[in-house]
Amino acid sequence: MAPLENGVSAALVVGTSRMNATSMRRRRMHMSHKYIGAIDTITFPQIAAAADRAELRVNEAADEWRISVDFAPGGVEATALAAELVRDGVAVRATAVARHEGEVIVEIEVEAPRQIRVVGAPIPTPARFSSTTEEDHRARLIEHRRVFGERSAQIALEYEGGGRYEEVRRLFSQEPQQAAPGRPYISRFVVAFDAPHTDEKVATIVVPFVELNDREPTTTADLRDVPVDLNLGGHRFRIISAEPSGADQRQVVVEVAPSRSRPRFTQPARMHGIDEKHFAWNPELRPGEPISLTTAVGDPPIVTFTGAVLRVDGPLRLEIPLP
Repeated sequence: MAPLENGVSAALVVGTSRMNATSMRRRRMHMSHKYIGAIDTITFPQIAAAADRAELRVNEAADEWRISVDFAPGGVEATALAAELVRDGVAVRATAVARHEGEVIVEIEVEAPRQIRVVGAPIPTPARFSSTTEEDHRARLIEHRRVFGERSAQIALEYEGGGRYEEVRRLFSQEPQQAAPGRPYISRFVVAFDAPHTDEKVATIVVPFVELNDREPTTTADLRDVPVDLNLGGHRFRIISAEPSGADQRQVVVEVAPSRSRPRFTQPARMHGIDEKHFAWNPELRPGEPISLTTAVGDPPIVTFTGAVLRVDGPLRLEIPLP
């Protein structure tokens, strides 16, 4: 996730000046039976405005790659927005909107007093290969939506005159959520909607929910005593079973009591046994169903639950003007 810390270096050479990269972060990986690759974002110090060409040099051990890069002035193509909705101490904002090649693209900002776990539940994007056509890709997206069903709750764009379009992809910012201790957590990302051009001047961004991580509460349980009721920082749940899974693991099934807190408690964030570095978590909660977590335990079989997942229920609706 941080190539510059693992033997890679990158620099931009402009004339006789050399500027080393300040950061290099992994955006995405892709694999097939023939290839494996990654997309990284490299950040450099500001260059002179008059520069129109540079050479990108990437080094790893004895290998060096050189790529010629041309610069062109960039124009501002997005319209700034100030739409905001606050619920249960969490602010959701739409800060910019643009149109590009039949898509409506919106910048979203979420601010919360706790770490932001997820905003909605976008489905994974199907893999694309060199032979994948746009028609094939759209068909695979439709099939993904059918298969994932209720496990996916995507951000949507609704037109005032009718029509609903779910997000087709997101681009996440790599900046840390919390700039300094005591400051609020902020998550920024760009979401694109496959929306045809219409004469509509107003639309509504619909965010289905926001989930947060409260990292402070912790509680332990002896799996010899199941079923057992637990209290995690005021949030109640029950271990209903703990069956052996492999040589030294237990599959722990948890049932969460209806929560009246706001934000609403949905599940423990993590569970670990003998080694706290190897924890179990459940990223795909299905409403009304028990939660299954598996981890290695010692003797006696003690497990520790740390953190609570809290949900701000939607829909959170932001009305925005369209360019």
